[in-house]
Amino acid sequence: MTKNKRLIIIFSAIALLTALIIINSAVFSVRSVFANSLNYPNSDSEVLHINEMLENHHGIRMGSSIFMLNEERTIEAIRRNLIEHEELAHIEIRSLERLFPNRVVIHYVVLRPYFYIFDGGQAYIFSNNETLIRIVESVAEARSMGALGLFTSGELVSRNLGDVFETSEPQDALRFNAVISTFERLVHRDLQHDFRYVDLRNPTSIFIRMSSTPGLRIEIRTVDNFLTHFSHGFSVYRAFLISPDLHHKTMSGTLLITETAAGQIVATHSFS
Repeated sequence: MTKNKRLIIIFSAIALLTALIIINSAVFSVRSVFANSLNYPNSDSEVLHINEMLENHHGIRMGSSIFMLNEERTIEAIRRNLIEHEELAHIEIRSLERLFPNRVVIHYVVLRPYFYIFDGGQAYIFSNNETLIRIVESVAEARSMGALGLFTSGELVSRNLGDVFETSEPQDALRFNAVISTFERLVHRDLQHDFRYVDLRNPTSIFIRMSSTPGLRIEIRTVDNFLTHFSHGFSVYRAFLISPDLHHKTMSGTLLITETAAGQIVATHSFS
């Protein structure tokens, strides 16, 4: 190979590398950042406000290479940045999504007070990400925040803000996770409209006490496929509420949800 040919190859490689750098800088650099709620509609007025705040205070440097965006470090940087903005303290960043060539989407969940455990004169409030977010002095204060009561079979271990839900009975955490996941997917924001408390104390059943019908509860005897069982039980319950033949406000008893060997979900009741 002659010297001229080698120079041509070298200069061509340099030119190609320069072109790639320019293209990457011009095309594959972050130009816009969007926020997306995973658990509430983005059309919701509060979520719209959160999206606007997050899109203005994310801390991602505009013009940086979308290829060089490290998800783990970027999420941690966003979380640190959120601490400075009180309005964004009740969200949790779940993931980043690159939309080529130049957009980034921040996926997050809105944290809500879901359940409280009253113990030792204090109400420990857990959110939909199963962490302790508030400690208040009364049941009334916990309920004013929209939280439902929770009874567990074990003694509460999680007593410091930020702790993940834990009791002295490991089975509580498994059942609590099933309930939280189901409520997140099925229930509207005002939990207290339909429910009063969830009881995990029975070793074989989860009891859900209804709010609009204080004497009635739904009993589910499995954690596996809890979502389907709860959906069925809640649908049956709602059907009872609109039945003209039942005085539902004075009804009491249990709506038991079970599954046959063939996989059929059955609802039986003992109302009075």
